[in-house]
Amino acid sequence: MAFAAAAVYLAAARLVDPGLAHPSTANVWFDSDLPFRLEVMVRPGGWENGGAHPLFPSLGHLLLAGATALTGQEDPLRAAGLAGSAVGGLFVGILLALFRRMGLARVDATLFAAIGALSSGSLFWFPVPESFGLAGTGVALALLVAAASRPSVAALAAACVASGATVLTNGIAGFLAVVAHDGRRWGRALTSLLVALGVMTAVWSLQEWSFSTPFFLGDRLLEYRQHTFPVTLARGTDVARGLLCHSVVAPALRNDRPSFRGIEVASSGPLGAIATLAWAALLVVGSWRTLQSARRGERRELALTATGSLALMSVMHLTLGREQFLYALSVLPLLLVLAAGSARPERGRTLVRLVACVLLLAGGLNNARQLQRAAGAARDLAAQRVLSGAGVSEGR
Repeated sequence: MAFAAAAVYLAAARLVDPGLAHPSTANVWFDSDLPFRLEVMVRPGGWENGGAHPLFPSLGHLLLAGATALTGQEDPLRAAGLAGSAVGGLFVGILLALFRRMGLARVDATLFAAIGALSSGSLFWFPVPESFGLAGTGVALALLVAAASRPSVAALAAACVASGATVLTNGIAGFLAVVAHDGRRWGRALTSLLVALGVMTAVWSLQEWSFSTPFFLGDRLLEYRQHTFPVTLARGTDVARGLLCHSVVAPALRNDRPSFRGIEVASSGPLGAIATLAWAALLVVGSWRTLQSARRGERRELALTATGSLALMSVMHLTLGREQFLYALSVLPLLLVLAAGSARPERGRTLVRLVACVLLLAGGLNNARQLQRAAGAARDLAAQRVLSGAGVSEGR
């Protein structure tokens, strides 16, 4: 299943226009920084504005170098697409292992892992050179540790490192996994957190050796004040639909540009509407059953980690970020854990499987179609940006 998912992402990577590697095309793909992420993957270290992505330069460079060595691909963008596809395959494999550890039957675990594989977050972010693919995989690893009955200190520390290595705020998932398992054993919890911080600091120090880069937990994080906004009712609505719905089912593009900012749910036609209804049903029923199971003491640690992380990330994004789809993979594993709770009881399992199949088919087709449209819009916009930049250079 992991190899099948990787093949899908590799095919999607072929849709990414080479023009998106040009510096003038920054913010074209859903307000992300693809050319600058690709640049730091090629030449890691000395990333002055990378405080929120502490270990991405090292991890991204290793993935890019590995893809280049295995295939001989000289184009960094295509090599990055191959590396991202491999990470996506790993992500789906972790999801399948997570759902099995949750106690789901093999059929149900496969269905929900496939939903994750064909979600808009996965299809849109694994094929491009960005930190979000690694970030989502790190959150999934943290949840896999949280789902264990008695994880070791080393496992909990690894959960913290994995979740926070490429997007620092995602470390919430690893931190809550520690709290959920060792909340009453503060000595053990503190040891896990200190080990995680020590490992991250050591790797970061090797990465930034001789670059004189400010420490990633310093005032460099204040640069993200430019991406903060006041809390309003409209902002809360945008965050809710962006994180809870657009992460799984892609809506229509905003003004024919690669952006979902401010777009209503189920705006991409009949397939999108059907998929959105199916996803909403699974998420609501699954969340309710997950909370009911936690009250009975069943997998309480995983429920606390998933619901707590989702709540804290949602509150954080009430002020942070303009394009909420940037954070789709950060919340996707959390949402899938809650939705998969709908398949655990015997009662109603057949209906849940039917709804999941509807979501898988309608959502997969809808997301693939929206990906093609976004890739076409990005190609046209990138061509305009590159041509405009060339004209400015000639004028100078």
